[in-house]
Amino acid sequence: MLNFVNYLKLIAAILITNSHFGKVWPVSSMATGGLLGNVIFLAVSGYLLYNVKLKFPKWFLKRFLRVYPVMAIFTLVVSLFGIYSLKSFDDFVRMFLYPTNYIFIVWLLVCYCVLYVVAYLDKHVNHFLEISMGVVLLAWVLTYVVFYDKSAYTVDNVYEPFILFLYVESMLLGSFFKKHGSKIGVFKMYKPFATGIALIAYFASKILVSKVDALLSVQILNQFVLFAALYFTFDLFMSIEPQLSKAPKWIAIPTKYVSNITLQIYIAQFVVLMYLQDLVFPVNLIAVVVCILLAASVLYYAELYIRKGINYWIESWKKKRTGEKNEEC
Repeated sequence: MLNFVNYLKLIAAILITNSHFGKVWPVSSMATGGLLGNVIFLAVSGYLLYNVKLKFPKWFLKRFLRVYPVMAIFTLVVSLFGIYSLKSFDDFVRMFLYPTNYIFIVWLLVCYCVLYVVAYLDKHVNHFLEISMGVVLLAWVLTYVVFYDKSAYTVDNVYEPFILFLYVESMLLGSFFKKHGSKIGVFKMYKPFATGIALIAYFASKILVSKVDALLSVQILNQFVLFAALYFTFDLFMSIEPQLSKAPKWIAIPTKYVSNITLQIYIAQFVVLMYLQDLVFPVNLIAVVVCILLAASVLYYAELYIRKGINYWIESWKKKRTGEKNEEC
């Protein structure tokens, strides 16, 4: 059982959703934590997908079909209702190819490609995963030093390709934990303390760097502190797996359910926020949370129903083709 994965995905979903609540909370600065949620989700993906067994085309297609169709179908449906504007070819490219209304999905697919190459070669080349993490770190720093515009605080801008260095490194960190989990996943009392300090340091450095112009030249340090916070957070939750496996059902069942619909929560929340975020607080908060969960659930079960229908049609077609060949013989 990987109960810690469910809890990490739950935390990621809460953080990512909360980061979009700028108009929901009475104080907009309370809407934070989205980047931390993103890297947690990516680390979980790296952990779960490290042991690649399929050839790349089939492996990537499987990953693609898990994340892209639900986004594309939802975008198309809400566009038909006039919620998203789809009036030209440029609109089509913007919403379905790049950057889309869900840029994290675009970057996720890019990270999948890198992960596959690294995970596959790590099975054939000693320490290839660790070497790759070092190479990404070096490219990350060099790109920042040589090319990055440091005139404003933009290191948290998830629409800029520069964020891919952090994202790829986070996904590879998850694979690192999968590879070395039995060695570093032992609970020790210092881990909660270290995790708390790292998280406080991240949010403090984020505020400090974004407010003090003299620190803009070293804003990349905020991403490094975030990566450290991710390391300690992942290590902590992985270490307390035995405790999490004993959690009461009233906690474990909702946690697992929300972890299963994290993608749908991400996709549905923007439309819900458009219509409900301007209600009076805390009515807006309750309405937004409830409606996001309901909309995500509808998306989740609709997707399951469609997938079952497609699989049934494919199996029926295969049986029909097999029957025709047998008759010909």
